[in-house]
Amino acid sequence: MSRRSLRHAVATTASLVLLATGVTVGLGASVAQAAPACALTQSVTDDWAGSWGLPYTVSKEVVGDGTVAPGQTVTYITKVSGSGALVNQIRDFHPAGFELVKARLNVKWLIGDQQWNDVTKTVVRGTNSVVATGAGWTTAGGGVIALETTYKVPDDATVGSQLDSGAGTNIVLAAGDWNINPMGVCVTVRQPNPVEAGAGSLEDMGFGSVNTGSGQVFGSLTDPQGSMTNVIGGVLGNVLGNMS
Repeated sequence: MSRRSLRHAVATTASLVLLATGVTVGLGASVAQAAPACALTQSVTDDWAGSWGLPYTVSKEVVGDGTVAPGQTVTYITKVSGSGALVNQIRDFHPAGFELVKARLNVKWLIGDQQWNDVTKTVVRGTNSVVATGAGWTTAGGGVIALETTYKVPDDATVGSQLDSGAGTNIVLAAGDWNINPMGVCVTVRQPNPVEAGAGSLEDMGFGSVNTGSGQVFGSLTDPQGSMTNVIGGVLGNVLGNMS
């Protein structure tokens, strides 16, 4: 099956509709290649000679509503499942310019046993790709290998643009190396909301990182002794420094 892109399950209008809604579509050898319609989730199932005719599935989704402002973060979840073979790679192909913030891996996605492990420091970062590798994770018994990736979107991302992404895996069988890129899992760049716009303005003024999720504006508002003096002095220093 050698590193193929999506040989696409979109040869007919019906197939386009299925992909746009994220429905799993099997790939046949005679299917023509085309770009899938953008959606928040896509799932592709296939079998080949090396899998003994047993099916495997690669799926990917955008967490949230599929929109993100320039400079903000977006999270994807990529999953691989199948008929019992081992998987030793799961790959996420991200849009150009995206910067990895965090990666987590879950190699046994079963009810009651969903354990995420931080793999940010161990994933392999390539050109527009992040790859988690292992000795071999099982798909037997309904096991699902899942990779969650969070990226910072470039500050200069064009508002209104739709940015596609992809996924891939290596199944430990003959010719089990499978890439689907692009896959039609898209995020749309939107205008920043007032909170995001304000956070960017504060950073430009030298106030440091703004954590809007926790409600903190300047980071810690107290030093270890609980005094505001050092914080206020640092803020004023940043402002005067940027005004000079």
